[in-house]
Amino acid sequence: MFVTVLGSAAGGGVPQWNCGCENCVDAREGRAPRRTQSSLAVSADGDRWILVNVSPDISHQISATPTLWPRARRETPIAGAIFTDANVDHVGGLAELRQDGSHQFRFYSSRTVKRILQEQPAFARFMQAPHEWTELAADESRTLDGGITLRALAVAGTTPGYAGREALDDAVFSYVLTDVETQRRALIAPVFADLGDPLRRELGRVDVAFLDGTFFSEDELSSGGFMEKPASYLGHAPLAGANGTLAGLRNARARVILTHINNTNPILRSGSRAAQDVGHAGCEIAYDSMCVEV
Repeated sequence: MFVTVLGSAAGGGVPQWNCGCENCVDAREGRAPRRTQSSLAVSADGDRWILVNVSPDISHQISATPTLWPRARRETPIAGAIFTDANVDHVGGLAELRQDGSHQFRFYSSRTVKRILQEQPAFARFMQAPHEWTELAADESRTLDGGITLRALAVAGTTPGYAGREALDDAVFSYVLTDVETQRRALIAPVFADLGDPLRRELGRVDVAFLDGTFFSEDELSSGGFMEKPASYLGHAPLAGANGTLAGLRNARARVILTHINNTNPILRSGSRAAQDVGHAGCEIAYDSMCVEV
């Protein structure tokens, strides 16, 4: 199974258009890599692909990924998409996919995510033919085209701010993807408010895990003078602290890769104490166009 990181940043990317923080300045001036908004592409055979989330940067991301280029005048190797949540940085790119009205996409999400998107006129058309949209319940599985089994995993989280920020059971899903032939497994969890027991159990079973690396600390935004909102309020578990994600990874079997990284996160600065803490925990930091064979 192949996983390509199309985008590794949280909402707004790096640099964020209206931000002059150290990370954004470094990226803008070429001292650090630019990062587009979080999404992945997954394939069992390197030929047929399914997206995990469709960021507003999807057009640029496809252009930067030759395996996703069209092979005919109007064609795509992308079969569809899986959605972990309804945040704009994970669904906004659907507006780009509207440009091919004849191609059939297959979409997968929780009932709540489908409902939220159905209420948005720009996205409602994807609930109609020729497309297929499958609602998944927690622990439900599906076999996708191309030889991958998908299993949904409910995790702590909320609906987006534009949808009321409600803590619903299926507001956020993670997914375990299994290559049918090799039985190798990947955990895709770019958003969660708590590294609870379900995720910990999967970290002891899967081969590779892509985890929420949005914020390093609970007070990252307020201490940096950005906004008075803690990481947990925004639906993300911080990496640091006694109850943070890094502390919960000590017994992880999986290769852990952090993604969905906010532009304010100090782990983006090479040599920082935060980046060192990530390394000491045995984790990697995702980057755009990173390719992983599971």
